[in-house]
This record gives sequence, C-alpha cells and structure tokens, in this order.
Amino acid sequence: MSNCTEKKTLLIVDDVELFLQLQISHLGRQRYDIHTASNGSDGLQIARSLKPDLILMDLFMPDMNGDQVCRILKGDPDTSFIPVILVSSGTRGRSKAISVYSNCDGLVFKPVRRDLLLSVVENLLGTNPRARARIQVSIPGTVILDEKEYPVTIHTLSSDGAFVEIEHKPIRGDLMELSFHLPNQERKANIRAAAVVWCGSLVDGGPEGAGVCFLTTDAETKKQITGFVQTHIDSSPASFDENTVMREIKK
Repeated sequence: MSNCTEKKTLLIVDDVELFLQLQISHLGRQRYDIHTASNGSDGLQIARSLKPDLILMDLFMPDMNGDQVCRILKGDPDTSFIPVILVSSGTRGRSKAISVYSNCDGLVFKPVRRDLLLSVVENLLGTNPRARARIQVSIPGTVILDEKEYPVTIHTLSSDGAFVEIEHKPIRGDLMELSFHLPNQERKANIRAAAVVWCGSLVDGGPEGAGVCFLTTDAETKKQITGFVQTHIDSSPASFDENTVMREIKK
C-alpha cells in the first residue's frame, strides 16, 4: 500500500477499451498510479500481486464477472482490505442486488459521471483536498432515490455536503435528489444531484444514513446553504470539519 506522500495506486478492470480510457481520463494519471486489465481473470491476478489502493471493476465481463472477482478478493485476508467499486452498464435493480451480495465497497453506473466517480474515489482513498466546516442541525427533508421518494432528516450540513438519516439504505455511489427547507427561509433548497460517498452512522448507536456530496446545485441554493452554514459557524463554536467527521466514522 502506498503511503500518504505517494500517488495512490488504482487498478481499473474493464473489457471495453473505451470505458477504460474514460475512467483513466476522469481520474487523471497525474493524480494516481493507474494500472489496467481487460478481463476479470487478469484483474484478479494483478490485484493479488499489486495490492492496489482501490479497484474499479466492470460488473459484467465475458470470462469472469466483477462480482465474482470481488467475492474472491474480499474472501482472501491478503486482499480483503482493498476497496472495490463495481461499474455497471446493467439495470439498476439487478446490479444493486449483485453488488450487495459481492460485498463490494460501492457501485456506479455507466456512463460514469466524472464528479460522482471522483467523489466516491476520493472519499475511499482519503484524497479529497477539501475540508468544509460542517454544522450540526436537525432538518427534515425528502430524497428521490431510484425514482422513489423517501423522508430524511439532515444531521450535519456544509456548503457542499450533508449527512442524511434515511430508513431506506442506500449504497456508496448512489445518486439522489435532496430537498429541504432551511430554518426561517421560505425558499426550498433543492440539490438536483447528491452523491452517496459513505454509509453508516456518525456515532456509535446513532441513526443510520449516508454522507452525501452535492454535485449539482443551482447558484441560489448554493448561496442559501453557504450563508446559513457560515452564519451558524459565526454564532456557535460547535462546528466541525469534514476530516474530523471521517476520522470519527472510521474509528
């Protein structure tokens, strides 16, 4: 495993050269040491010898599907620690069911959104250069996930992300729409695309939910949330940054 001063090592496995090159382009060779494989068998062999910091694995391949490779890696103590994100061109329902059974660390769909992929990868690798102050709140809202609407409660909020308590369990890599009213504000805040970058609870025994990164937000909503968060920070010392949140979660 590479240390924090070195480039993180990524392995991308896909039998379609176009998708390999797109993912490389999205992530950038200048940021990561990227290795590739064009089938599941080669990907498994390279993963065992290289032990990369993270693997992006096509779910459906001719010789050996990504979920099969993932289960083998996760069942081996020498490779079980490697995060595996499955990348699917299949239907959402089937792909999600397969991914849960595979014990993978996330699932994204083709065509892969660059901002979504970067958010998930950076979160898993701890390479996100941003550290936004988050405030503790209790704000009801709604999300649309897989074309269904669910009630949520927002427990932390920053200018570009939140932790939302949600009964329906999402997975890392999900995209959701998020809507809520900030206290004493008439205009509803609408996040058209928020990426789920981790799942769990903020504290032991706390509510289960998801940490989300705001990907698509209109200018007015961005200004609205940023102003609310900053006002809260200015009036209260009980704010904390994103890195602190992630350290607590990983304990």
